[in-house]
Formats: sequence, C-alpha cells, structure tokens
Amino acid sequence: MRSRFFIPITLFASTAGALQSADYYVSPKGDNAQAGTKQAPWKTLNHALAQVKAGDTAHALAGIYTEKLVVGSSGSEGKYITLSGEPGAIISGKDVKGENLILIENQSYVRISGFELRDNLGVRDGSAIRVQGAGSHIELRNCRIHEIRGKDAMGITVYGNSKTAAISHLIIDRNEIYDCEPAKSEALVLNGNVSDFQVTNNIVRDVNNIGIDFIGGEAWANENAANVTRNGLCKGNKVIRCHSSYEDGYAAGIYVDGGKDIIIEDNMVMGCDLGIEIGAENRHAVASGIIVRNNTIYRNDKAGIVFGGYEKKAGRVMKCQFTGNIVYQNNRHKEDHNGELWVQWASENVVTGNSFITTGDTPLAQVDAGGAIGNRIDNNRYYTDAGAGEAFFLWRGEDVTGLSAWKAISGLDAASTFGPVDVPLPSSR
Repeated sequence: MRSRFFIPITLFASTAGALQSADYYVSPKGDNAQAGTKQAPWKTLNHALAQVKAGDTAHALAGIYTEKLVVGSSGSEGKYITLSGEPGAIISGKDVKGENLILIENQSYVRISGFELRDNLGVRDGSAIRVQGAGSHIELRNCRIHEIRGKDAMGITVYGNSKTAAISHLIIDRNEIYDCEPAKSEALVLNGNVSDFQVTNNIVRDVNNIGIDFIGGEAWANENAANVTRNGLCKGNKVIRCHSSYEDGYAAGIYVDGGKDIIIEDNMVMGCDLGIEIGAENRHAVASGIIVRNNTIYRNDKAGIVFGGYEKKAGRVMKCQFTGNIVYQNNRHKEDHNGELWVQWASENVVTGNSFITTGDTPLAQVDAGGAIGNRIDNNRYYTDAGAGEAFFLWRGEDVTGLSAWKAISGLDAASTFGPVDVPLPSSR
C-alpha cells in the first residue's frame, strides 16, 4: 500500500539544464585573471564560485584543487548554481585550514557533482560536504569521499538549524563514502529541520560509526522539538562494515533517531554492528511513521532489525511498519543474543511479511520487557537450520525454544510460518 507521505522521485527533477546561462571552466593550471573559458580557465574553485550566477555551471577540469570551498550564493527556480567535477577532478584539504571541504550555508538551488573529495585531516567536527541553516533544492551527486580523518570527521552532513525554515527538497544520490572517521557522529547524516529529501543509491562503507542517520530531538541542532528530519526517502543504498569504535560497538548501518515519516526501502546493509535501527535516543522524542520495507539485512554482528528506545528514560518508537525485509544470519556475535529482530521500548508498530533466518542457537527474535507494548508481529517467515522445534527466541528476558512455544508465550506470530527462504547473497563491495 502506498503511504500518504511517499515522495515520488520525479518530484525533485531538475530543469536547470535547459535554462543554464553560462559555462565556465577551472583548472589547477589555469589563472584567475583569465576569462574562465575552456581554453583560458580559472585556477581556483573558490574564484569560480564567486563569479557564477543563477543558471551558471563551473566545470572543474582534471587535477587536484587544494582548497576548501564556501558556496556563498544561491541559484533560483530552474536555474541552479552548479559546480561539476570532470573525471579526475579532486578537492583535497591537505594542509588547508577549516573543518569542511565544501560548506553550503543558507543557500538554495545549488548542485555539486562529480568530485573526489579527500584528505580532510585532523578535523574536529568537520565534513567533506556540509549543508546547514535553511535552504531548498540542493543536490549532492556522484561524489567519491574518503580520507576524512579526526574526531567527528564525517562525509556528508546536513544540519537544519533554522527555527523558522527547513532545508528542503534535498537530493543526495550516487555518492560513495568510505575510509572516514565519523565517530561519535555519522558518515552521512540529516539532522534537525530537514524535510522532503531523497538519499538514494549511495555506498557507505568502512567507517568507524553509523553509516546513514536521520535525526530529530537533539536540541543542539534545533531547539524546536517539531523540527525533526522528516518526509523523506532512503532507497537503494548499500551500507557495509560500519563499526563503532567506542563503548560496546552498536553502530547501525541505517539509523532513524527520532525522525518521522521516512521510507527506508530496497537498501542492503551488511557487516555492520546493527543492520537497520529505528530509535529515539532523546527523552520525550518519538520516531513515528517510518516504513522499513524490502531491504536485505545480511550478516551484521549484533542484530538485524532493531526498533524502540534503548531504555525507559529515552524516547519511543510508535506507529512504524516493517515489511518485506530479508533479515539473514545477523547476531554473529553469539554472546550478545540480540536476535534477527530486536524490539525495545516501542508500541503500535507492525512487523509483517518479513523473513528472519539464522543459524545455530542465535535468537530469531527478542522482545524486551516492559516497553514493548501493543506491537503486531505476525505473518512472518522464520528459519533456522536447527529446526522449528529448536528455534530460539527471547521473551522478556526468558529463553523460549521452539516456534510453537514462542507463539504460545508471546501471543505473537500466530499466522507466521517456519521454513527455508531463498536468499540472494549480496556483494560485499
């Protein structure tokens, strides 16, 4: 069934190409005193950004640009300001002061595409690309981001910190983020007053904390509790080997922390601490209206699908849906006993039509005590090679052996079945 808040991909289709007014060129071998043509290019990208107007495109020719950029002007409807990297165009932050390779603050109708972004080293709360304040119609496409090193050294960050206007109509598509050090933050994050977005077809891998995150309820990002990341689509992403470098290691590949009305579909999450987690860390925050469907969640260390606040004093997860997901051989650290499905402080959620597959004596499902109330879990498919009679579950801290016993004790999964599931194995790249 189509959700009332589903965002068609065509909603954000750009018409900028037909309306561009000028093309300029930049090369590390150029000169800012020249005309900015392909035959006489400018030298620096910051100079190009200071010259271009609505509808203009600055083309970065192949080479290394050792600078950090500030986008200081906006385009207009149908007339984007575009900074486009040709093959081999690299922005390096090596030995350049500043925390962000590219900063977009309070601007609209801006497109960044095609760059390799690297060597943002020794940062403290910095990003390859940072968008903040308010604005609309920003596109970040086809960038390759790596070697962002330090503390809170992130790939792409979007902080909607205006109380009155959102960052909206945002597209983050076909980027690759890897070998970065976002801990204790996230490799790709939308936080605060962010609405109407698409995060699609990206690859996030080999980072030291959460892969993709959608956040609400953090007062530092936005004091208005209603200004949460909302009304968006997270689709077709691959998230691989995201492991937290601190505490006990509970980094999700894809995480919603207090966001609302977000569709998470057709993603692959593999080899992380947790697969997909829907939570709400901040007291009184509620994650709601999240649809998690048709994802492949494969061989993550501690759990497959996780939802709910992590303790009584934290927030809650309510009125979310989990359907059509393949959740396969997670909980690989058997001593953790978190399960393919792990339900915490959550209510009025629906888990149906999923396949949960494990091996040996790891739990197929765990429902915690107290906070998991009024959730409907049914019509799922369970399988373990130990057999239906030996299938292992955890109900409010107690071990339950056998699918029939699970149904009787929990009152859940009355129409769920047991049997093998054909699982296409995803690539680890």
